[in-house]
Amino acid sequence: MVRGLITVALLALTAIAAPAAGAATHQLYISPRGSDDAAGTASRPLRTVGAAWQRVPRGASGNWHLHLAPGDYRSGAPIYWDERSGSITIEASGVRGSAVLPAINAFGMRGFKLIGLKLIDGGDVFHCEQCNGVLLSRMILRGRGAQETIKINQSSNVTVADSDVAGAGDNAFDAVAVNHLRLLRNHFHSAEDWCAYAKGGSADVIVRGNLFTDCGTGGFTAGQGTGFQFMSWPFVHYEATGVLVEGNTVRHVEGAAFGVNGGANVLIRNNLASRVGSRSHVLEVTYGGRSCDGAPGGDGWSRCGEYLARGGWGNWLVGDGNNYVRIPNRNVLIYDNLIANPDAQASRWQVFEVPGPPEAKYEASIPFAAHADTGLHIVGNVVWDGGPGHELGLGGASCLPASTCSAASVIANNTINRRRPAVRLLPDGRLIRTGWASALSNHSPPAPDSLARIGSEPTVWSSWPN
Repeated sequence: MVRGLITVALLALTAIAAPAAGAATHQLYISPRGSDDAAGTASRPLRTVGAAWQRVPRGASGNWHLHLAPGDYRSGAPIYWDERSGSITIEASGVRGSAVLPAINAFGMRGFKLIGLKLIDGGDVFHCEQCNGVLLSRMILRGRGAQETIKINQSSNVTVADSDVAGAGDNAFDAVAVNHLRLLRNHFHSAEDWCAYAKGGSADVIVRGNLFTDCGTGGFTAGQGTGFQFMSWPFVHYEATGVLVEGNTVRHVEGAAFGVNGGANVLIRNNLASRVGSRSHVLEVTYGGRSCDGAPGGDGWSRCGEYLARGGWGNWLVGDGNNYVRIPNRNVLIYDNLIANPDAQASRWQVFEVPGPPEAKYEASIPFAAHADTGLHIVGNVVWDGGPGHELGLGGASCLPASTCSAASVIANNTINRRRPAVRLLPDGRLIRTGWASALSNHSPPAPDSLARIGSEPTVWSSWPN
């Protein structure tokens, strides 16, 4: 359980227009055998979701529950879902996936819940911008050439749970500037880039009990790289802040199983991975990136200068692939994870990727020496990846005194290529420890310094979760 978790975000994003206590819920029923001229009752259902959506008023909408009988509702569905607030639930009445919709492109939604539906499309399958109070539960989302299967940006209070999310040319899940994000017990898979990441100043993120499989660049990463103008004040420093990643499985991922790219207050613990890192390495703690995307004068481009003047980390240069700001890490803890690669499927080059100080000269907006490994602790992990002669990959790390990431420390405090652990594949695709590794004790993370406030961002954790 997470204790001491203080949920903080922008007031402009967190104010959900909640219905009055005890307000009645409007019930609408939709069936392929219904009529859009009907009353929308269980005995006289509507035929299309679009007709039902038009009955939900804009603004303070109140409580609505749309029940979808099994069927295909791609014809007649809304093209754009926007500006409703309250508690609006759209649920499949049959088994999971029995009601099929096309992609949902939403803006400014408050209290938006999708349960048991199947979404299929060639573009982004679910996209929500400036939304608050979003739930995707027991969903099936399939992208057919989509850039991202799920894309959430500039939003808050978002939960994706018990869902199957697949099929993307880039990422199965992409969160930019999302506060209070929960990814719980999902299967993210079949993406050419990352299975999932949260970046762009995302904060208060819990990633627990998920399965990440069959992706290219990585499994789950806290941070990455973001156009400066797409962030939300005051979260304009680290790419991700206050992230807990625990109890997940990663399999068949070409890049790192887990990564931190420009993150602060990140705890990665008790995860399992196998057949990962064939491109290079299995775990990474490296820099995020920050650029001002687009051409001068373009949409939102001036926001880069505004954020920079107010103390944000970035620059106002037109990106050329080199002049971006390298976003450092602060207080990253990697504890008690198990990675077991078969001998024939070891990482290509090394176990870890932890770089030294950046050589670029574009970090003037960061008011201290920027390092990837400040407060980096690597303790209690069990890794079999290429055997005793395989490169550890910590040669470039500076490993400041508050860290435990030097090669000597990592060798002393972890079991790296010394003893082969065993894992077992469960029917649901997840892994469990077996043999001697199943009896390993957990290490309670220490309380690193400076957790209360980093830069000028609000507090996220008052203490590390135990």
